[in-house]
Amino acid sequence: MDRWALVTGAGGGIGEGIARVLAADGWVVAVNDIDSDAAKRVAAEVGGTAVPGDVDASSTEIVAEVVDAANAAGGQLGALVNNAGIVLREALATAKEEDLDRVYRVNLRAPLRLSQAALPYLEQSKGSIVNISSIAALSPLKTGGLYTASKAGLAHLTRQAAFEWGPLGIRVNAIAPGMIRSRMSEDVWADPEQTEQRRRLIPLGRTGEPEDIGLAVAFLVSDSASFITGQLIAVDGGFTQVLLDQMPQSAPLG
Repeated sequence: MDRWALVTGAGGGIGEGIARVLAADGWVVAVNDIDSDAAKRVAAEVGGTAVPGDVDASSTEIVAEVVDAANAAGGQLGALVNNAGIVLREALATAKEEDLDRVYRVNLRAPLRLSQAALPYLEQSKGSIVNISSIAALSPLKTGGLYTASKAGLAHLTRQAAFEWGPLGIRVNAIAPGMIRSRMSEDVWADPEQTEQRRRLIPLGRTGEPEDIGLAVAFLVSDSASFITGQLIAVDGGFTQVLLDQMPQSAPLG
């Protein structure tokens, strides 16, 4: 029986990287994206199926379409990767109500609704859920308060879901990507000097690629991670471990 994985926001960037790695690992990938053409392109390239749609508005319908396709092909939904997300940069003092609602609907409510819709099928397959959070869930980000709060909420939603759904045999984990070159952050990587400055801050000496997140997802949805649930795993080349070292200091801290 084929293993099916639904990856949201997989028409490019991190989501596409996840889709490619999962497909190479033997999964049939249902590629979701709000951009229908992008979803179809990636699906065709990875041998999967496209399920375009806005997770904000049609979460239940997206899951139903994937489950129907999997059943028709003699497969089974075994993994849900909640990757779709948005960033709106605005200071908390001036944040608009409509921006708050939009960020939370896409970054927090949609993953919950998708998970709820997938729950009975994942219980049957003893599958798992991976939520794509961010290292911004661990640390404030200038003009990114709405985003950081939503990603921190997603991290804790992961823990709560792992607690509630563990007895059903469903594992729920989250990944916190660091500096990953993706379409969401294209403006950041457009400046070569800034890119180099960021690279120097990463202990492993390089910025991340979408496939780096894909490899972590592939591990978490595999049997090799069968006793791992409720975790937030930073995939950041060690960046979050050196933040304290960035403070000006005349002598080593002791």
